[in-house]
Amino acid sequence: MVTSTMVPVDRDLSIDFARAFCLPVVVLLHALQMGIGGDPLRAFNALDGFEPLAWATWPLMIMPVFFICGGFASITQWRRLRGHGETVAHYVRVRAIRLAQPVVGVVAAVGAVLVVMTAAGVDPEFVRTFAVRLAEPLWFIPVYLVCTAFVPLMSRLHRHAPWPTYLGLAAAVVAVDVASRGLGLPIGALNWLFVWLFAQQLGFGLRDGWFARRSRLVLVAVAAGAYAVIGVLVTVFGYSHDMLDNLNPPTLAILALALGQACLFALFQPAIRRAMRWRPMLGAVYVFGVYGMVIYLWHTFAMAVVTGAQLAAGVPFPPVLSPGWWATRPLWILAIAIVVAGCCLVVPRLERHWPAPVERTTPLPFVIVWSLFAVAGVGVLLTLGYVPWTHGLLGWSLVTVAVVALIVGGPGAGRHTGGADEAAGARPGAAASSAQTGGGVRA
Repeated sequence: MVTSTMVPVDRDLSIDFARAFCLPVVVLLHALQMGIGGDPLRAFNALDGFEPLAWATWPLMIMPVFFICGGFASITQWRRLRGHGETVAHYVRVRAIRLAQPVVGVVAAVGAVLVVMTAAGVDPEFVRTFAVRLAEPLWFIPVYLVCTAFVPLMSRLHRHAPWPTYLGLAAAVVAVDVASRGLGLPIGALNWLFVWLFAQQLGFGLRDGWFARRSRLVLVAVAAGAYAVIGVLVTVFGYSHDMLDNLNPPTLAILALALGQACLFALFQPAIRRAMRWRPMLGAVYVFGVYGMVIYLWHTFAMAVVTGAQLAAGVPFPPVLSPGWWATRPLWILAIAIVVAGCCLVVPRLERHWPAPVERTTPLPFVIVWSLFAVAGVGVLLTLGYVPWTHGLLGWSLVTVAVVALIVGGPGAGRHTGGADEAAGARPGAAASSAQTGGGVRA
């Protein structure tokens, strides 16, 4: 049972609510995007070109909310650790372990399902296309890990030069869009950093009360202006009206969407805080907080299991977007939810077998190198896929080596730290306590 005494005084439960609200939306979208059909059977994005969804992404593309909430939680944790005398290296190490460690298990589990499919004689090309679809949701992990590593620097800039920082990031996004979209230069990927750092920075402003000090009229006006900018980008400058298209890589449209969502969230934040006094609401948000990482990562495993079971049972796949396909989506989503619920019961118990991070001083360059190994490992899976197996094994190995190296730490001597509880929270098995400290990613 969740009680008020379990909630730290510096924790804003409206942030937990936003994460809990957004997580099912993201998982539902991924489930609907999984299209399987054709002759021969292939996996693809079922909603690609589906116009009703394209316009619905204006309110439903909520990935900026995750980075805004992440910025709020990250600067809170960094300030707490800094107040305890902790270093940048310690902070980045803890966060890198917390983000990368769960990837090791889920990649191994998904890979095992794909191996079983291949051994059972499933068309190798279907397995390959299916594996690509399963890997795509992992993009969040390396991007969030990199943004998290920038928190100490960005919080300093936020303290000393907030407006130049916001404007500088926005200008960088514009410059990248102009160069990539207008001049054809292959630098669009830089906005994976600039756009999401901007969204994270909005979370800093939310944490420090900038939005709360603005009148409702100002917040409404800024939100309306942000969406108007998106409209101009779409109608005048040829940006896609589908925010999913603007997500890979992120564009100025996503930056404007993040600003609009930050203002809208600030408008509803007082009402959300009142709603969080209702015990059933608090309990539901608590559950999503504890199991958020499991739900986000392991729903890909659930889709693999359900698809494998359907192939084994010989159940046909209705043509995508047909009436039969829509009629079977509730059963598809229910089956995924059942497998995910099982994962929530099993995965945290398995992850408790990971050793706690060794309390050793680890120089920042070492932390950065091993964090980049983790980023590279997930990058291999995203760009090359689980299949061929050499690619999948390479990606998994890079992440695993990075996690082990970060857990071992060093090469400094052993240390005793007041932030030891934060390091313990880096263990996925400590998810329940971590959910109460505000340190972990829940999406």
